[in-house]
Amino acid sequence: MLGESFQSTESEDRAANKAARRHFGERLRSNIEDLLSRYVTRLRGDPVTPMARPLARPLLEDHAMSFLSDVFQTLVILEKARDIDAAEETVLLEDGSEIQRLISDLHGRQRHRLGWTESALHREYQILFEEVAAHAQRHAADDQVLRWALDALNRQLERAREASLAAFSSAGESA
Repeated sequence: MLGESFQSTESEDRAANKAARRHFGERLRSNIEDLLSRYVTRLRGDPVTPMARPLARPLLEDHAMSFLSDVFQTLVILEKARDIDAAEETVLLEDGSEIQRLISDLHGRQRHRLGWTESALHREYQILFEEVAAHAQRHAADDQVLRWALDALNRQLERAREASLAAFSSAGESA
């Protein structure tokens, strides 16, 4: 009897944690405008990215809006796995990864066309990492969900940075 009660509580805790993670991803996604505003403000004020100052806000946030929406959607998909069959989940995650890679590639090429330096692109991603982490901290319900999300977000942002830098270099070689 005691064992059943413990198992039930443990199962309920896991279900509550999954729900908290899903809701967290949804909160991050629905509050993306605040994140983008902070990101653009920091890009424009940073001494390593002076080329951001004269650019229109839509140009600075264009790829970030699409990319981050998809990244936050990935968190939701990961936690709705029970509602989605395994094959469909795999397809959704693979599609999301491909979308993120394409956006990152386009972003690196765009920054090259706009005259950015490689160090400015590195700094842009550092600012993005910091602002995403701060955004997650502002919206986290608890530390366990925050740690889980930051781990997933950092992996996705690192892949994006690598793809952008590769595209940036490739654009320089073909110029």
